[in-house]
Amino acid sequence: MKMNTLVKMVLVGALLIGGSVANAADNKADWTTTLNVKLALLEKLGTDSLHVDVDSNAGALTLKGTVDKRETRELASTVAKSVTSVKSVQNDITVEASVANPNKTGVAAGEAEAEVKDAILATRIRLALVDKMGSDGFKIGTEAANGVVTLAFDHDFNTARRKEAGKVVKGVDGVTKVVSVDKA
Repeated sequence: MKMNTLVKMVLVGALLIGGSVANAADNKADWTTTLNVKLALLEKLGTDSLHVDVDSNAGALTLKGTVDKRETRELASTVAKSVTSVKSVQNDITVEASVANPNKTGVAAGEAEAEVKDAILATRIRLALVDKMGSDGFKIGTEAANGVVTLAFDHDFNTARRKEAGKVVKGVDGVTKVVSVDKA
């Protein structure tokens, strides 16, 4: 009888330890993902991303915090998705102007106008890429926010073509900065 109880206790202990090891491995992966995303945000979007908190749970990210620039908020998801092991991104970042300004209508109107300008710029970028790079121009993901453009490339896109795309986009009127990332 005692032997049976001892075997059960050993099995329960092994399960608990195994669960803890699996949990530790998951936590390590989550922390690694969190740090890699934070690093990518800082490298690609600069100091405005310092106040962005990144939470990772098995590849599902939540971005929170307050930023000064709308483009940081909009491009944060794209940059985060480019990090290996990121499966999804929920962007809960707020722009400081919308927090500080209680006149939500004025903020919304300004945002709508900025969205239209971004859509126009994105269309000009897409046209320039297709014009200069042919069918490869369709393969490049683009996102524009207040003059800042993110180009997302498949992993097999070679360096020369990436540089060419960056040069084409920099030549488009209204582009102030180009950020390159790999597609997730």
